[in-house]
Formats: sequence, structure tokens, C-alpha cells
Amino acid sequence: MTKTKIISTFGPALSDLSVLKEALKYADIIRFNFSHGSPEEKLEAKEKILKLSRELNRDIAFLADLPGPKIRVSKLENDVIIKTGDTVVFSHSSNAAPSEVPIEIDIFDDMKIGCEVSIGDGNPKLMIKELKNRKIICTALQDGRIASRKGINVKGVNMSAAPPTKEDLKLIEFARDNGFDYIALSFVKTAQNVKEARKLSGDLLIISKIERQEAILDIKEIIKESDGIMIARGDMALNIEFNQVPIVQDMIIEECRKSSKPVIVATQMLASMTSNQSPTRAEMTDVANAVKSGTDCVMLSDETAVGKYPLDALKAMSSIITYTEAVGLNNKEQIKNINDKRESIAAAAAGITRMCKTEGIFIPSITGKTAKAISSFRPESEIFAITDSEKLRRSMCMYYGIRGINLGKFSTEEDMTSAIKKHAEDLSISSYIIVFGKSASTGISDTIKCIW
Repeated sequence: MTKTKIISTFGPALSDLSVLKEALKYADIIRFNFSHGSPEEKLEAKEKILKLSRELNRDIAFLADLPGPKIRVSKLENDVIIKTGDTVVFSHSSNAAPSEVPIEIDIFDDMKIGCEVSIGDGNPKLMIKELKNRKIICTALQDGRIASRKGINVKGVNMSAAPPTKEDLKLIEFARDNGFDYIALSFVKTAQNVKEARKLSGDLLIISKIERQEAILDIKEIIKESDGIMIARGDMALNIEFNQVPIVQDMIIEECRKSSKPVIVATQMLASMTSNQSPTRAEMTDVANAVKSGTDCVMLSDETAVGKYPLDALKAMSSIITYTEAVGLNNKEQIKNINDKRESIAAAAAGITRMCKTEGIFIPSITGKTAKAISSFRPESEIFAITDSEKLRRSMCMYYGIRGINLGKFSTEEDMTSAIKKHAEDLSISSYIIVFGKSASTGISDTIKCIW
């Protein structure tokens, strides 16, 4: 298994039971895109996946990706074909004439003359030349097609719409009440957006999607309030200068590691495999660079949701990760200041495994916090978090190098050591460390036991 985790998006390409079962041998998390289809359909698929994962004795976590305040083209009778230089008028669907392109959210008050408008993944592009009678009048900068439900991005403006929307709030309650593990909050602007979602999230873990310039400027506070971060490069590249995306990606990965928060690199990682059986050289390099930078997760979207070769995409992703991890990550050494006892123990555990080349780190877990802290130091050893809580094991599926295992309950340190020794032997692990707490009252691991 890879230490860098793989998120696979569910869709029609994975609907066949035999394909889905094979996919679960590679995926650690299944993402459901709640922008499409009904919540009930998602829940039906989730229960099917949960059953299969238990048959495979493999913990799979579930991520509900919320729509957020995505600006989209409304339903069109026919696609709008445009040529360079054409005038295209956008207006809110309640105010749109038959010759205009209707949009679902009224964004007129946020617009500025001279700003660039992009449709879908960035093609076509248009320029705002006039704002009049609540109409956004644009000039097409290139040939293209505008289709129903395509996303709209406007570079250089601060959109007033922010998550969680009314629809998001309903879906948060749905995900909370139906056993999902994570929600992804789309188009986060500030840490306050995360706090608003937290009011209804219960035990759901909140992943903030970084897609807007405002979020990048507030990234440290957003990381602090979030349970994890998704670097959503698709919309990000349409909201900031595209040449900044690789540097922003590395900056966010480093900030997340400093805060012991998991980070996901997403969008177009193996996009060509939606229709081709092999990835491009550039895509292979992209995945490898994300792994070398120390990301916790990489994500497949259309590749496994609607692509022709979902299993080939998962196998290719796993193969690239496996080889890259074997060569080694960049910045493996300590990258953050040690602020408390838990991080001191985590740093020491990671340091011991690195210097002594141990093969495993075993951690009896009540909350998973020590395992997550050790993960942020990216040890070469596998991290085994021991808990009989399936929910806790699934919560750790997003963290680099952590595998949850159930060895039952221990009444004494001797029982714990004996159970771990047997499991290590089953895995052919001869040298390892155990990180645990001598006193249950502190709730913090304070002891490292070395076996070699």
C-alpha cells in the first residue's frame, strides 16, 4: 500500500460491482460530488462501498464534496456557439432575455469592467466591456461553446457569495446524519466560512477547498480552523495567474505539514486517462512532484467518475506513488517548530525510525492525534494506529502513512506489547517502535518503546 493516500471520485465508471471492488484495493477515500445527482443516490452507493470494504477488510473513508456558491450557466435549450469578437450578454436567469446567457446567481454587483470571464475549465474566455441594466456585456476573446451548467469564473473580483450556502447546510446535515467522514467546503474565502459550517457538522471533518485568491491570502487561519485542505487547482488556476499555481501548491503543502493537517492535491492529475489508457509524461511528473513535496493525498476526479479506464487510472496513480516514495520525499526532515508534548514525542518517534531504519510505528489510539502528529514528520516507517473504532480508523485514511488496525482492547502494557508483536510478525516486521501513554489520565502518548 502507498503511504500517500488516493482519493477516487465515484460515478458511473465505478458503478459495476466488480470494477468497484477492484477500485477499493487502491483507493483510500471515495469522493462523492454533490454538485451532481441526488443525495439519496450517493447514500445508496456509499452503503454498497461500505459493505465491499468490510469484505475486503479495508477501511475506506467517505468524502461529501459540497457545491458551494459555484456560479453556473443555467439550463440552456441549446449550446451557445461563439466566435472571437462576438458580444455575449450574461444576466441572472430571472432577468435574462432569450438571446442572453442566463446564470444561476446574480453576480452583477461584484463585476468590474475589464475583468476576464472564463467558462468551464477556462475555454472560452471573454472580457467584460460594459455593465448596464444588470446585464454583463462581454466580448469573446476566443472561439468556444457555452453549455448548460458550466461553471463561470471571473478573475480579479472579490465574489460576495461565500460558503456555506443554504444548499450546503442541508447537505452538511445529510452527510452528518448518514455516516460520511469528511465534507469538502467549496470556494472558501475566510476562516469564518469554516466556523459557520462547523455549527452543523457534528463529528464530520471539514476539508476547505482552496480555489480563490482571498483564501490564499488567509491560508494560515483557514488551515487553523479546518481539519484538512484541498488544493483545488482547477478553479484556482482561473482565479489567480495560472503560472502561480505550482508555487502556491507547494506553499500550502508546507503550511499544512507545519500544522499537522492533511492536504490533498486535486484536479487533472491524470486527466488524459479519462479517455486514454495511459497517462502523459507531464501527468506522471505532476503526480510524482506532489508526492515528493509531501502531500497526504492525491485525487482522481473525472478519471474514475466518468472515464473509460478508471482501474487503469488508479493502478497508474498507485504505481507512480510507489516508485516515488521508494526514491524518497523532499524535505523529509523537521519543518516546524515543536510547540507541545505531543509534537515532541511525534518528532522523537519519527527521528528514531529515520535514524534506526525501523519498519513500523505502532500507536494505540483513542483520538488519533499522536498518529496524525507523527504523520506530519513523514517518517519512512509505516504508521499503524491501533483502535477498535471503525469511525476513527476512517478519519485517519486521509493522513500520509497511517493505517488503522484493530487488535482489540488491552488491559495491561504486557497485553498491548504481545498483541503488537504478533501483528508485526504477521507482517514480517522485525524492528519497530511503540508509542503509547503510560497514564490514561493525560490523554497524551508519553512513552516510546523500541523493539529491534
